[in-house]
Amino acid sequence: MARENMAVTTRYGLLPPEEAILGASSAMNEVRDKLEKIAYTDVPVLIRGEAGSGKEVLARLIHKRCPGEATPFHKVSPAGRAGWHQSASSMPLCQEVEGAGGNGYQAHGVPASPGCIGTLFFNEVAELNFASQRTLAQLLRDDKAPGLNTSEYAPPLFRVICSTRHDLERAMSLGNFREDLFYSINIVTLDLPPLRARREDIPGLARYFWKSYRNELGSMTPAPSNSLVDALQGYDWPGNIRELAGVMKRYVLLGSGSRIMDDLAAKAASAPAHRASAARGISLKKLAKQEAREVERKIIFRTLRETQWNRKRAARVLNISYRTLLYKIKEAGVPPKRINVKREK
Repeated sequence: MARENMAVTTRYGLLPPEEAILGASSAMNEVRDKLEKIAYTDVPVLIRGEAGSGKEVLARLIHKRCPGEATPFHKVSPAGRAGWHQSASSMPLCQEVEGAGGNGYQAHGVPASPGCIGTLFFNEVAELNFASQRTLAQLLRDDKAPGLNTSEYAPPLFRVICSTRHDLERAMSLGNFREDLFYSINIVTLDLPPLRARREDIPGLARYFWKSYRNELGSMTPAPSNSLVDALQGYDWPGNIRELAGVMKRYVLLGSGSRIMDDLAAKAASAPAHRASAARGISLKKLAKQEAREVERKIIFRTLRETQWNRKRAARVLNISYRTLLYKIKEAGVPPKRINVKREK
């Protein structure tokens, strides 16, 4: 498979092109704007978002821009909250490190490359235990890993990117997260929206995954049909981009869009509505409004599909005016009308 100028492999396959990562949705505008301002700096970045929303992919995109593909990207993943460190001086900084490029000293488990700037990506920083938090805080303060013999080797410079799906402010108030570390990593925050909040980006992501897995598996599965894309946009994706990647891989393996659509419909029917109460600082009034809007969107989408996307007929079924339906379709972000009443076999 051609690498198409993409340097690394992620859990979703090759690092997607920027248009697939950033998309074109309004929900990603703030992320895109901040990224453009900080991408070519070395300031620490904190990426927040739900599990599976693409935090590591975004971190790799930042690394690709600065310090660049020629430098090492090291992923640091906690292996458990307890028993991970005995002390900062006797245990490595990280139990799992993924990296490419660079040969040099290892200071507390942090690979270093002589004369080379790299990126340290702390995956789920909220789950670091206190010994690790202390080590990372010192790394950020001193711009070097503790224990490195600086008389023999110039201090390595690492850009630090952290990600989390947890509420760090709450963890800090409960005494589970160091304040000095929080204020050190919270210089620039990128809040990555869940996939259900950026439905306009689903077609591009779905086609990227289809193409990537099709090439990887040597499959001849055709591009997803309009009806399948509609179904993908109508689903809530509790597992976010990670779940979408899995669904598209299954589509490439099975070659049946109808089966995928049936699976999504079954999941939607059996799963409770997504709860947004985990969002930081959300009010009960705002939560109720979001829930009502989500229920309305599902009803509109289901009715449109049942009426073969005949909007006038759907308006009659819903007992609202045609003009009101058009407004609600736009407000709810329901996919546009498709001319495809047949399912593929």
